[in-house]
Amino acid sequence: MNHLLAKKSRQNGQFIKIMSDENVFDLPYDLDNPHEYDTDYKLEDDEWFAIGGFSETDYIIDFLTKDFNSAEYNQIVNADYSKLSYLCSYQNNRYYFFQKLSKSQTINRKWFPLNNEPELHSENPIIVIKDIADAIYDKTDDILYFKKLTSITTIFTGIEELYREATQADTETFLENNFINLVGDYDATKVKKANRKRIAMAIDTFNNFNPTQRNSIYGYIKEYCDELEFSDDDECFTIGTEENLKQLLYGIEQRYYTTLIGNEKRLANSVTAM
Repeated sequence: MNHLLAKKSRQNGQFIKIMSDENVFDLPYDLDNPHEYDTDYKLEDDEWFAIGGFSETDYIIDFLTKDFNSAEYNQIVNADYSKLSYLCSYQNNRYYFFQKLSKSQTINRKWFPLNNEPELHSENPIIVIKDIADAIYDKTDDILYFKKLTSITTIFTGIEELYREATQADTETFLENNFINLVGDYDATKVKKANRKRIAMAIDTFNNFNPTQRNSIYGYIKEYCDELEFSDDDECFTIGTEENLKQLLYGIEQRYYTTLIGNEKRLANSVTAM
């Protein structure tokens, strides 16, 4: 039997039962094409991020580790609807579908159904169910699937640590490298979240380069980033804006390439190792 639950938003909030017997979410057909989570990888439409052995991680929700028993959950009452954090639909004795709730999914407007006998309704607000769940936990295979990490951080406590972002200290240390010349008033305090994420990855990449590889990467960046000023005497790039820094970081990650046919220079929007 299928059951739709909801989690109350207050600290240590309870799970409560909304309805039973309904197949709230459809199981996607494309879960067989998962990718390990990578902040630098952009999913295709038919791909999902996946975390295997999810029950062994620190992000697991306690009730997912137990056998499901609907009798343990109280039925929702009207006063509960304003206190909901997310929905969880248990289906087919195997899958848990999660949907984060926000104000945009609660609609309080007049409406009528599209059928042969439409009637105007306005007495109660409605909660909109997404076409695709924010996350799906397959208990049989112990795998969590999701599309956007930011959509599930309020559901799975601590999972945001997968979204690596350079700290202020990391950012300052990186910008102190000899191959970077900061100009104007640009410094670590001006670096925004997107570039901090790129810095976190670039630090690991650059630290694995040997001296020869570092010299090669400078040439590679110069070839593709014409607007990024480079001093041959000092062997450093001039960085004065977020755009300058982004180009440098993309270069360290070797995101630029030239097509075989047409000889067109391009930037890879996302990368994955083959």
